[in-house]
Parts: sequence; structure tokens; C-alpha cells
Amino acid sequence: MRRAPGFFTGEILMKMKYTVMALVTLALTAASAVAQGKLKIEPGQQYLLLSTNKTSTMQKELDEASGMGFRIMMGVSNCGQMEMVLFLERVTEPPSVYKYKLVATNKTSTMDKELNEVAREGFRLMPQTLMAKENMLTKEVVGVMEKPPKSDKRYEYKLLATNLTGTLQKEVKQAEADGFALVGMIARGENMVVMEKETTLKAGN
Repeated sequence: MRRAPGFFTGEILMKMKYTVMALVTLALTAASAVAQGKLKIEPGQQYLLLSTNKTSTMQKELDEASGMGFRIMMGVSNCGQMEMVLFLERVTEPPSVYKYKLVATNKTSTMDKELNEVAREGFRLMPQTLMAKENMLTKEVVGVMEKPPKSDKRYEYKLLATNLTGTLQKEVKQAEADGFALVGMIARGENMVVMEKETTLKAGN
């Protein structure tokens, strides 16, 4: 039987349509599972890998995982630096668990402000989670801050950023004189250094 011209083209397009629909359905199903906070964690599971392109999704998954006794071990950016990947280990039992807050911004000044706001709540930056996560138009600086169970320590942060190495050296030396220690460094067109010092816990905090 001879088929009309364009039959095969139409058949291929129809198959492509159904394939795209299937992929969209799969993506929506996965997104729905994440939105509902359904991490697949076995009762005796020791290690957990979290990976996502969205910082808001990572925060939700961190809240769920840490509530089950997991603690961050390390973090990297992947897939052209668009994906954030964290490895966690189960080290505690509820209710004595670690808590996390993810800070992310495109602006250096905003990052400095957010670091210190979260630090006043008892959280401390995990330098191994610092990364420049590349989006469509910008590079977002991302880091995770951790609060151990029954922690009473407080920290202060100073974020230094410049393209001039001589200037950065001078600023680091000045911050060191003010009691800060260098704890992290990241590059995203400019060199960014994070410095930290422990502060006195004020009454009522």
C-alpha cells in the first residue's frame, strides 16, 4: 500500500509530540514530589545526596533531611555550575539535629548582609559549600550556614571582593588586624574572600 506524501513526516511529528508530553509529565511528577518534600530515605540509610538547580528546593530538602538526623559533609557545583550538589551523613537522632540556612545572592553587599543576619541566629558558614552557581545571565553566590544542636556560639563575617590582588591582600590584612580569620574564597569574575570571627553572645540572644 502506497502512503500519501508527508505521511512519514506526520507520523514522526506525532511520535515526537507524545514523547515531549511524556517528558513533561515526568518532569511535573518529579517537581510535585519535591514540592511535597518527599525525599526517598531508607530507615538505615547512612549517606544522602541532594542535587538541584533551585536554591529554594535545596532549602526545603535540607530542612527535611536535617530533621531526620543528617548533616552536610561537602558540597560542589556541577553541570556547568548550574546544579548544586550536597552530600550528607546521618549523625544524630531527632530532636537533637543540625539546622541549615542557605544564603544566595548576585550582589556582594547583599551576601555580606545575609551572612551576618543568619549568623546572629547562631548559624555558622560552611566554607566547603561556597560556590558560584551559574544561571542564565548571572553567577549566583551560594553558601550554606549550619547551626549545631544546643549551640551557643555566634560569629561575624566580612566579605571582601575585588579584581585587584594587591587590594585584596591589603583588605585581608586589615580584616585580620580586626580579629577576622580567612575561612573561604570563591571566584566569579572577581575574587571573593570570606573572613570570620567569633563574637560574644549578647544577653537575650
